[in-house]
Amino acid sequence: MTGLILKDFLILRKTLRSYLMILAIYAAVAFSGFWQASFVSGFMMVMVSMLPMNVFAYDKQCNWDTYGLSLPIGRTRTVASRYLVVLILVAMAGALTIAMGVAMNLAGRMEESLGEYLLTSAVFVVFATVINAMMLPLLYKFGSERARMMLFGVMGIIALLVVIFLIPLGGLDWLQSLGTPTMEQVAAVPAVAVVSGLVLLALSFLLSRHFYGAKDV
Repeated sequence: MTGLILKDFLILRKTLRSYLMILAIYAAVAFSGFWQASFVSGFMMVMVSMLPMNVFAYDKQCNWDTYGLSLPIGRTRTVASRYLVVLILVAMAGALTIAMGVAMNLAGRMEESLGEYLLTSAVFVVFATVINAMMLPLLYKFGSERARMMLFGVMGIIALLVVIFLIPLGGLDWLQSLGTPTMEQVAAVPAVAVVSGLVLLALSFLLSRHFYGAKDV
C-alpha cells in the first residue's frame, strides 16, 4: 500500500509544485494586506478537492487499473491507498494553513483575529473533506471526465445543505451574532469535524470499494 501512496504523490509532484508556487504568491499578497488570510486557506482547500481528479485522469491515460490489478494488491487496498492520499493532502493543507495564519498573526498582518481565522480554516478543511467523500465514489463509478463535470453539482449540494441547516437558526445573521469565537470553540470545531469527516469518509470508502469491485477493467 505504501507503494500505491508513493505512486500517487509521484503523479502529483509537478501539479503540487505548481500549486505551491501559486500558494506562495497568494500568501505574499495576503501578507501585503490586499486580501484576508482566510482567502488563501480557501484556495488550498479547493486545490485539495481538485487533486484526486488529476490522479484518476493520469491513471486512465496510462491504463494503470489493468496493470495494478495484475499485482498481488487487491481492489480494497487500491481504494484504501487513494483515500489515505486524500487524508494526507488534507492534513498537509491544514498544517500549511495554520502555519501561515500563525506567521501572519505574529507579524501583525492579519485583519481578523487568530480565532476567527482558525475557525474559518477548520470550516474549509471540513468542506474539502466532504467534497472528496462525495467525489471519490463518483470518480470510481463514472471516471474523471464525467465526474469532473459533477464537481460543481456536488459543491452546490453542499451549499444547499448548509443553507437548509442555517435557515431554522436565522441564516447568516445567526452566524454574525456569535461574535468573535473563543479558542475553546475553535478547538471544538476541528474535533467534531474530524470525527464526522472520518465517519463520512468510511461510508464513502465502502461505496467506492463497491463501485471499483464491480468495475470491469
